[in-house]
Amino acid sequence: MCNKLIDNEVKDIISRFKQTNNINTAVKDLTHLKTYSIDDSQTFEIDDAISLERISSQHKLWIHIASPSSYFEYQSAIDKKARKLISTVYLSNDTYYMLPNILINNVFSLSNKETRESISVGVIFNEDGNVVSTEIVQGIIKVDFRLNYTEADELIDYAPKEEEDLSIISEILQTRKCWRMNSGAIEILESFGKIIVDDNNPTLKIIDPTLSRQLISEAMILYGNLISNFTKINKIPVPYRVQQRIDNVSNDKIKDCDNKVFYNFKLKKTMGKSYYSINPMPHSSLGLTSYLHATSPIRRYADLLVNHQLIRYLNNKDLISKEEVEQITIQINNQGRQNIMRYREDQKYWLIKWFKNNTLIVYDVTLLNWVNNYKNICILYFIEYHFSTICNLKSKKKLNIGDSFKVQNIVDNNNDMIFFELISLSK
Repeated sequence: MCNKLIDNEVKDIISRFKQTNNINTAVKDLTHLKTYSIDDSQTFEIDDAISLERISSQHKLWIHIASPSSYFEYQSAIDKKARKLISTVYLSNDTYYMLPNILINNVFSLSNKETRESISVGVIFNEDGNVVSTEIVQGIIKVDFRLNYTEADELIDYAPKEEEDLSIISEILQTRKCWRMNSGAIEILESFGKIIVDDNNPTLKIIDPTLSRQLISEAMILYGNLISNFTKINKIPVPYRVQQRIDNVSNDKIKDCDNKVFYNFKLKKTMGKSYYSINPMPHSSLGLTSYLHATSPIRRYADLLVNHQLIRYLNNKDLISKEEVEQITIQINNQGRQNIMRYREDQKYWLIKWFKNNTLIVYDVTLLNWVNNYKNICILYFIEYHFSTICNLKSKKKLNIGDSFKVQNIVDNNNDMIFFELISLSK
């Protein structure tokens, strides 16, 4: 019955979408702006895009976020299914989408050269990165350039005169990041390895924190901060993203560490866990007094719920009650943790397969921490491949946290643990 209701809603949305010819005259037309989306080439859910508007001697940065709530209601069958899933789950061999694929592809995603509805934020900064003015609107946009990160990096680096917008946006957001750092934000820029599976063959892809990735990250942080300020001032019930600082590691020990990988690991341990709360509270590592997730409404229900509330507020409709939002926030926290665990278990399963395919390789590693010294269980960081994992380490020598050395995989891996043995200490 549920699937039939969803199918009927999907057909109705597509029909209405075609009849309106993608144009809603009640919202602000931003199609004149040169608009960019930046994502991996294979990305299916395109939630965000950016533009630069020149107003006399000032630059106005626009951040556009897809608006699924413009097309279906809270408590519809589509919404209830999304709430049950809480997020899209990305596994190595499959993806479980939060919203119907056909709507993601044909209606919701900010597709290239297609007119789409959005919730857009326009912001002007002063020279030190502080916000001078903000405009939050329902918008109509059209993405002119869909870029992957490599293409975006080239435009930022070379900044050709006819296409200098991304370079200017990058500079604006770097200044904004400095403003956050001065407000107590912590920046950890590091590459990371991710398992990719193709035809049941696991490979390791290394993702570097390039300028375009930093640009998008900072733009999304900015959007989440500005929307949180807006919902807080206007008393709109939403799930805020909260992180409190825990200084259980001596700052002196962190500063004295000359191994960047170990330094970053220690730094992360000073940060509390992030969670959703109905109450706006600081997000310490971002250096913000309030923050929320609002930039991925196609793939994350917390963001979709914010999307629902913004659409209602901007159209003078009744808001979802604080009591309802509070109950959903509990569900988001609980199911969200399960989704994360499912992803990590999938990555671990294929990582074990990857090690089995590479048993003869000698790896350079750093010992980040002992989980259980007596059972030889520890966290190793694999320097060349930019990832860490919990494993069993056999060694006849005493090893200290922070030491670097060489290890080799032992064939007796099982589904729960990866085994290594010490080959030699690093010079």
